[in-house]
Amino acid sequence: MTQAPRAETVIDALLDSARHTPDRPAFRVIERSEEEFALSYADVHRLVGQAVAGLAAHRIGAADRVILVLPTSRDFLSVYLGCLYAGVVPVVVPEPMDGRTAHYAAHLRGLAEHARAGHVITSPEWEKELQPLLTTPVLTPDTLRAASPAPDPPPASLDPPRATAASPAHLQATSGSTGTPKLAMIRHGNITANVRSIAEAIRGRPEDTLVSWLPLFHDMGLIGISYALRARIPMVLSDPVNFLRNPLSWLRWISRYGGTLSPAPSSAFHMCVRVAKRRPPDGLDLSAWRVALCGAEPVPESTMRDFQETFAPFGLSGTTLCPVYGLAESTLAVTISDVGRPYSVDRVDAAALAARGRAVPRPADDPRTTGAMCVGRALPDHTLRVVDADGAPLPDRTIGEIEVAGPSVVDGYLPEPDVAEEAADPLTREDGFLRTGDLGYQVGGELYVTGRRKDLVIIAGRNYVPNQIETFVEAVTRSPRTPAVVAVGLPDPMLRTEQLHLLLDERLADGRDRRDITARVSDALAEVFGIGGVAYHWIRRADLPRTTSGKIQRHLCRKLIEDDRATEDHRARGAHDAGPEPGPGAVREARQTHR
Repeated sequence: MTQAPRAETVIDALLDSARHTPDRPAFRVIERSEEEFALSYADVHRLVGQAVAGLAAHRIGAADRVILVLPTSRDFLSVYLGCLYAGVVPVVVPEPMDGRTAHYAAHLRGLAEHARAGHVITSPEWEKELQPLLTTPVLTPDTLRAASPAPDPPPASLDPPRATAASPAHLQATSGSTGTPKLAMIRHGNITANVRSIAEAIRGRPEDTLVSWLPLFHDMGLIGISYALRARIPMVLSDPVNFLRNPLSWLRWISRYGGTLSPAPSSAFHMCVRVAKRRPPDGLDLSAWRVALCGAEPVPESTMRDFQETFAPFGLSGTTLCPVYGLAESTLAVTISDVGRPYSVDRVDAAALAARGRAVPRPADDPRTTGAMCVGRALPDHTLRVVDADGAPLPDRTIGEIEVAGPSVVDGYLPEPDVAEEAADPLTREDGFLRTGDLGYQVGGELYVTGRRKDLVIIAGRNYVPNQIETFVEAVTRSPRTPAVVAVGLPDPMLRTEQLHLLLDERLADGRDRRDITARVSDALAEVFGIGGVAYHWIRRADLPRTTSGKIQRHLCRKLIEDDRATEDHRARGAHDAGPEPGPGAVREARQTHR
């Protein structure tokens, strides 16, 4: 692989490209209107210069923090990269999407206090809605441009970049799948190290083209910009709303622009399959697509298999799909599968996994098996291990907590406003390893992720991993959708252990009897996992609590069930004199239990 000149920060790489190859394509931005704008490195440098001058005019300088509420657009590139250039630390957050502006503004107020952010920068549309509801000043990209001393500041008029490798680059909100999101402090050096190691792991090439529609408030989308700039490759960058309107537009951009790299969560691959089955595409050419990193959420084998089968006729290579593992606390990527071979699944004994925490291999046709997706090896220059509760490394095929060390691992989280920064809890052990909270096992240096420690369902001393149960139940019900099942454990006061609760997408029963479905699932769970006494809850997909990146929030799923239990107890006591009964919650027809 041809190595790009070393750069201390992504901004250094941008300046170098603008200086030596100003007319070379840098970005093609497909905005929400579906208009496309081609930007050279000189164009990007000009946009950044306008933002830097505007920030300075508003006295927003190095180490100041701002909140960005912007769609994927030229304005976003201008402001975000302008912040990185000026040493300003942005927090990128999603736009309000559900019309609950007052609720959203309350969230922003709390975030601004937590991040100690002095300004919110948003589009003119949201400025009018948010400014009356916020105490933090609200600016727009137009306001920043209007404050520039010149409409097109020449490069020589800009001060040298303020940021170094040790400087904070941005604050990244964690997924919040197990609780309230935290703000990880990402430094410029973390970003450079992560994208450099990703490039090595995927065997990056100078002729690559990156295509992404991923939300920029999510690390998988945001770090893609830095990857393209440091690798000096063109990037097709679309607003995610365009993907949601038509998921196959993603594949058409890859086909039209010869995309070789394009990452996405597994749900996006699943959506494309479903749309293609209803409206078969034509004219697609996916033969250039070399690496499709698939992560950000569990990667079901069925999704990978269906996507491969559906789009192989359009030139999709058998080695393109590449399951990965990562987290915000390690900037983005932690492991990447071998891009030179097809994805692989480990078939293991389901009972041994629960009873002994051991991934014992079994034949693929054994009905008592469950599958675990290989997510590859640790990135170059990084080290990964699986440990027990005391931090001692575990042998191959033994489940424990995943820990990672290397230059991508961040220093820590931003403390709450009333806590001194020095008092922030360390993320890492004394030897520098990050405690991820994720569970998995290794085989020959390759990682298999099984779930989150906080999500374990513990029944009669056995540890059950929700992801494995959910995948199994989806297979038993022959679900055309994923995720269609959420597994959580709640204390059973009679049995003095946890009881397994399954939240089932109502659409699983379309045209079928719900009791037949739950009876079949109960029999299968008892036979393969030895689990009895399962409680079933039918729920609308829209009512499942999710993070902004689409991950299921299991702690809130448990609360849904607990609230429903409280409502039932209230009814059972006949508390008619206590006033109106609580209204029906999101959990529907929940009281099917098989003992």
